[in-house]
Amino acid sequence: MTTAAGRTPAAPSSTPPQQFRVLLSSFAFSTLSDGLTIVLLPLMAAMTSRSPLDVSLVAMGRALPWTLLAPVVGVLVERTPVRTVLVRASLLRLLVLAALSASLVVSGPSIPPLVAAAVALGILEAFYEVAAQSSVPAMVRADQLVSANSKLTATELTLRGFLGPSAAGFVASLSFLRVSVACAVLYGITAFVMVWLPSIPAAANGPRKKIRADIIEGMRYLRRDPLLLRFVMMTACGAMAYAAWIPVFTLYALTPGPLGLTSTEFGLAMSAAAFGGLAATWITARLPASFPKTHVLTASVVLGTCALATPVLTPRPLLNVVALMLYSGSTVAWNIITVSYRQRSTPPKILGRVNASYRALAWSLIPLGPLISGAVGTVAGLRPGLLFCVGISACSLFLLPGAYKHSRSLADPMPQEEASESV
Repeated sequence: MTTAAGRTPAAPSSTPPQQFRVLLSSFAFSTLSDGLTIVLLPLMAAMTSRSPLDVSLVAMGRALPWTLLAPVVGVLVERTPVRTVLVRASLLRLLVLAALSASLVVSGPSIPPLVAAAVALGILEAFYEVAAQSSVPAMVRADQLVSANSKLTATELTLRGFLGPSAAGFVASLSFLRVSVACAVLYGITAFVMVWLPSIPAAANGPRKKIRADIIEGMRYLRRDPLLLRFVMMTACGAMAYAAWIPVFTLYALTPGPLGLTSTEFGLAMSAAAFGGLAATWITARLPASFPKTHVLTASVVLGTCALATPVLTPRPLLNVVALMLYSGSTVAWNIITVSYRQRSTPPKILGRVNASYRALAWSLIPLGPLISGAVGTVAGLRPGLLFCVGISACSLFLLPGAYKHSRSLADPMPQEEASESV
C-alpha cells in the first residue's frame, strides 16, 4: 500500500516484526556459510600453492567486489523486489559452490577455480547484504532499528566470527569437498527460508534512469548529509587503521615477537575479541532512547584508538586480549548506531544506493593500509608500524566535533517521508 504521494508508509506499531524474523533466520544460514567459505577458500589455496601471491589473490577476490562494484549493486538492488534479490543471490551462491565441488572431484583444488569462486561469492554476497540491510526499515518500526541491527550484528559475530571459521578448520582437515558441499546446502536453505518472506516491492518504482545517473544521485545524497559524510570519513579511517594494524600486530604477537604467543594462543586471542562485540550488541540495544548517541560514538573512537595502542604500551598478553575485546566492542557499537541512522534518515527509494556507496567509500582505503604499515614496519620496526596505525585511527577524533553539531539529527533523524522531498 502506498500513500497519495507514492511513498510506502511505515509499518504499523501494532504489527509484530514477523518479516524481520524471517530475514534474520535467512541471514543466519547465509552468514554461517560465509564464515565457512571465508576460511575454506584460502585454506584450499594454501594447500594447493605455497605462493603468498596465490593465496592473496583468493582473499582479494572475495573482498574486491565491495570496492569496485558496490555502487552498481546498490542501483540494481533498488530496482528489484527484496525477496527476489535475496533468493537469487542465495541460489547462485549454491551453484558457485556446486561448480567448485565438481571441480574438486574432477581435478582437485587449483588456483584459477578458487579465484573465480571467490570473486563470484564476493559479488553475490554484496547483493545479499545490501538488500538485507536496506530492507530492515520496511520490516520494523524506526524505534526498533537499533535492536534489529544489534540482532543482525550478534548473529554475524557468532556465526561468521566463531562457529563458521572453527567448523571450516575442523571439517577441512577431513575433506575440503565436504565443506564445499555443506556451504552449498546452507545457501540453499537460505533461499528456502525466504519463501516465508512477504513480498516487498522494489524501492525504485518510478521511471528508470541510467545506472550512472542513479549512482551519482546516491553519492550526492551522501555528500549532502553532513552526518553521513562524516561517518563515511571516520569509518574509512577506522577500517584502514585496523587493516594496517592486524598484519603488524600478528608479527608483534607471535613468537619471537614481544608478546611471545604461539599460533594456537594467537588464534584464541583473536576469537576472544568477538566476545567484546557480542557484549556491545547487547549493551547498545538496551541504551535508553534519551542517551546521547554522540557520546557512544565518541567512546567508540577513543576506546578503539586506545586498544590499537595497547601492544605498544605493554607486552602483557592478558591486557592485549582485553584490548582486542574493547576494539571489537567499540567497532560493533559504532556500526549499529551509524547503520541505524543511515536506515532511518535515508529515503527508501535510494537506501540501497546509499548503503552500497557508503561501504564502497568507507572501505576504499583498506588495501593501502597493510602496504603502508608493512613498509613502515620493515623500515622502522614493528612498534613504529603499530603507532602509524594508531595515528590513522586517531584522525577520526578530529571529525568528532562536527558530529556534535548535528547531534540532534542523530538522536531524532528526519522522517523518511519528509527526507524524500529533499532528494
